Amino acid sequence: MFHVQVVITGLLARRSGLCSAKSNDRHRFSGTLRPEPRRPSIHPSIYPSTQQSTVARSSSSSSTMSAIREIPAEDSIKVVCRFRPLNDSEELAGSRFVVKFPTGPEENCLSIGGKVYLFDKVFKPNATQEKVYNEAAKSIVSDVLAGYNGTIFAYGQTSSGKTHTMEGVIGDPAKQGIIPRIVNDIFNHIFTMEMNIEFHIKVSYYEIYMDKIRDLLDVSKVNLSVHEDKNRVPYVKGATERFVSSPEDVFEVIEEGKSNRHIAVTNMNEHSSRSHSVFLINVKQENMENEKKLSGKLYLVDLAGSEKVSKTGAEGTVLDEAKNINKSLSALGNVISALADGNKTHIPYRDSKLTRILQESLGGNARTTIVICCSPASFNESETKSTLDFGRRAKTVKNVVCVNEELTAEEWKRRYEREKEKNTKLKGKIEMLEAELARWRAGETVNVEEQLDLQQDAMEASTPNVEALLLVQGGDLPVPATPGGAPGLPLSAERDTLEGERERLYQQLDEKDEEINQQSQYVEKLKEQIIDQEELIANTRRDYENLQSR
Repeated sequence: MFHVQVVITGLLARRSGLCSAKSNDRHRFSGTLRPEPRRPSIHPSIYPSTQQSTVARSSSSSSTMSAIREIPAEDSIKVVCRFRPLNDSEELAGSRFVVKFPTGPEENCLSIGGKVYLFDKVFKPNATQEKVYNEAAKSIVSDVLAGYNGTIFAYGQTSSGKTHTMEGVIGDPAKQGIIPRIVNDIFNHIFTMEMNIEFHIKVSYYEIYMDKIRDLLDVSKVNLSVHEDKNRVPYVKGATERFVSSPEDVFEVIEEGKSNRHIAVTNMNEHSSRSHSVFLINVKQENMENEKKLSGKLYLVDLAGSEKVSKTGAEGTVLDEAKNINKSLSALGNVISALADGNKTHIPYRDSKLTRILQESLGGNARTTIVICCSPASFNESETKSTLDFGRRAKTVKNVVCVNEELTAEEWKRRYEREKEKNTKLKGKIEMLEAELARWRAGETVNVEEQLDLQQDAMEASTPNVEALLLVQGGDLPVPATPGGAPGLPLSAERDTLEGERERLYQQLDEKDEEINQQSQYVEKLKEQIIDQEELIANTRRDYENLQSR
């Protein structure tokens, strides 16, 4: 037996939320929704507007909040490959199906041009949307609800099926893609969880167009900047955030954003995405019994397609878009190559807005899945091979993941008491050692049984302290080695100096980013003025020619 509550914390602007549902409904809405004791369904008509701050709260008992802050662990990027069928234009052009799949039950390899590629999963052209989601993306839902960050992005040439894979047809259960399925799953998990947990869910939607970040939920925000928080994690400053309480709320946001996204007609695709779109779901949860707080961010990214201008027939603005798309995808490839190398100390995240945003997803704190989408046609064989090579390199990249947990006051107190107890024990041992030393200096002989085992004591004392330090600092504080090779704590003054220097350098980078954005906006204004002046000059010239001809 369980119940689900939806607690409204904001004013209900568009709907009078504190009214009762219709008489034939099973529920009444007075700030709290209490379904019957069975798996609850979604009732969009009684949820508040997407503009309001909403909280979903479930009660009973589950393991989702039982996860504690842990030592970061390596987690390889998951790469799956999906092939679409030959399309009409490829069949009319007589293109051959050049990809070979194994005849057995294996679903993790393929060959093209005599070269074999291995991935975590390979989906043949007849794979359904449901199969792709279940085997490539479904597991990330439980990860995000357990406090991990997650990322799923589709990569491939234009017209390879990326948008179909990520979005599909939202209103069609059979054709909907990863994003709508993952949204439904998140809310289904929340409404069936067995713990007294309160959820705050908000979403953002923006695109990277011509290397500028444009808010798809507020078209007046056309050149947002990437900043870093106190933990050096990049985020898009000023992006609109909408609080949501149901899948329907999320789908409304998606449709609103899609209507503002840049698309164009090319020879390869009638609805070619001319920008990289980023849909961000931010899930925060609090256990109402022990006050533990977890948070997880899920980035769902539909990349614009790489393309050869000779094939797409791009010209004018579409050509400029293609150049910027290829430039940002090249920067993404450079980041993947640098991470895959393992020996490079500099990773060029700052070469593009796309790689800055995906910094945590590539080599950082996130569980990442890349869906590489490919054409099986001989006409696109070189582009398909390039996409497969990208996926093969990405598969070698490892992220360092950990749960995002905000410790409660009680937890901090418990940890303080534990460290205080250890400190008391160590003080006692110091007193015993000083007494033993005094006996040695006085010329006495101390029996072996009376001597303290310093090596064992040092191991017992130092290891928990290092772990505690990692727990508190999130694993990002360096622990230098002592001359004897054993780990030791960094000198306080040196650490403070390095931290101050790092903060100063990051501050300078943020200031430069802001300056670049301001200059870019100024350049755009100048371009508009130039266009106006050129138009004025053209009109003046026409008027002059008309006067001369009279």
